[in-house]
Formats: sequence, C-alpha cells, structure tokens
Amino acid sequence: MTSEARHVLKTGGFTLGVALLGCALARPAAAQWPQPEGGGQVILQMGPYWADTDGYDSRGNRLPGRGSVTRLDISPYWEHGLTQRWTVGLAPRLQATWMDQGSGRSSGFGMADTSAFARYTIHRGDWNVLAVQGTVITPGVGGRHNTYIAEPHPSFEARVLYGHSFELPRGMTAFTSLAAGYRFRPGSAADEVRGDVTLGFRPVPDWMVMAQYFGTIGMRNNGPGGPDYAIHRAQFSIVHDINARHSIQLGYMREVAGRRVALGQAVLAAWWYRY
Repeated sequence: MTSEARHVLKTGGFTLGVALLGCALARPAAAQWPQPEGGGQVILQMGPYWADTDGYDSRGNRLPGRGSVTRLDISPYWEHGLTQRWTVGLAPRLQATWMDQGSGRSSGFGMADTSAFARYTIHRGDWNVLAVQGTVITPGVGGRHNTYIAEPHPSFEARVLYGHSFELPRGMTAFTSLAAGYRFRPGSAADEVRGDVTLGFRPVPDWMVMAQYFGTIGMRNNGPGGPDYAIHRAQFSIVHDINARHSIQLGYMREVAGRRVALGQAVLAAWWYRY
C-alpha cells in the first residue's frame, strides 16, 4: 500500500466512526476501517432533539394523541483494535426526555441502551475495505416503566459494511461507505432492516464535510401492540482535526420520511480522541 493510499484510508476511515441509530441522533456507529492493533478511538457525542408527535413517538411506540417531545441524547462511543482484523467496541446511550401530550407533562432520564459489537475485516486493499459485524444491544434502565427512554428487551444485529476511499485533484480526498444490517428484536417489536450511506469529502487536510443517510424499515412481524415503523434520516456535518489525536464535529439531522412514527430534527456536537 502506498503512503498516499494509507493517508486516504486513514483520513476517510476514522471519520466513518460517526454514523448513527435509532432514536434521535444517529449514534456513532462502527467504522468500516479496522482500528490498528492496540489502537482505537473514543467519541463523545451529544445534542438536543425535538419533534411534534401525533399518535407515535420517534421509535414507533404509541402515544395518547398529539403533543411534543424534547430529548437530550448523550452517546459515548469506544472502539479498539484487538488484532489487524478484529475490532471491538461499546456504545452506551443516555437520554433525558420531556414530553407534553396535552393532558399532562412527563419527563425521564436513564440509560436507553448499550451496544457491544465485534467487527471482522474480511478484506482490506489499497482503496477498499469489506467487513462483517455482530452487535448485541442490551435493554435500557427503566424500559418497562418508561418506553420513551428505553426498550424492555435486548436485540441482536448482523451487519455487512463496505468502504471505498479515493483521491481527488489538488490533494483533496474523499470516501464513501455502505452498510446493511438485520436487527432481531425479541418481544412484541418488529424486526428491522437497517441501511446507512455516508459520503465524505476533504477539501483541505484538516476539514471533512459529510452527508449521511440512515434508514430503518420494520418487517411487520410485530406482536400485538408492538412497534413496527419505518424512518429515514438525513444528516450533514463538518469535522475539524485540531491535531493528530483530537477532532470536533458539528452537525444537523432531520427525519425526512417515515411510517407510524413521529418525525423530528436534532443538532449534534462531538469530540473525538484517537490513540
């Protein structure tokens, strides 16, 4: 691999550490590029989310009529290279929620869920990476008492990830990544098919512009009263490398379409540390 190729893979790859999930902000998701053996990264992402609701919240749970929801998500993310091919990580998600459904107001705070994943790199070439990933998502704290904070059951996801980096004229670099997964959800909730698309562009070495899409489609196999929904999110963000180890990110997310779900929007800020 040439030094230029390594640079493109590195600058594209670490930025892929931010992609997202289920509720408000798309959480930092696993990157296609493997972490170096003994190295890794930590990302702390947070931001407010707000939406008008009409019968459903942003995860497909039924609500008693019209109202609004405001939420603050805090999403630490850590991944570490065990070997040249294996990368593991954790992603807990804290959530504070304030809801107004007309008949009354409610609020809550708790651990929404925690994801633990292992990713195996099948192929890594000069410009392409192909990987598979398994993730276990634990139920959150207080899920049976406040479903707007946490799901009461664990879930399991199998995912395939592909990334491609390339160079552009005038020293610019870019990358694209694709991910597709199937999430098994025990209990009454429907299983889900999930897909992510990321396009990243570096006009200068220390700045990255990203456009991302995150889609979730329920498989309509839910039990009585269980959530089954579809939602499509678009996100735009800018990442600035302060130095070789630290970066900051600012972005905006909007839920653009869905089925049996409230649509909202969010802003996000994140701090990245690489070791």
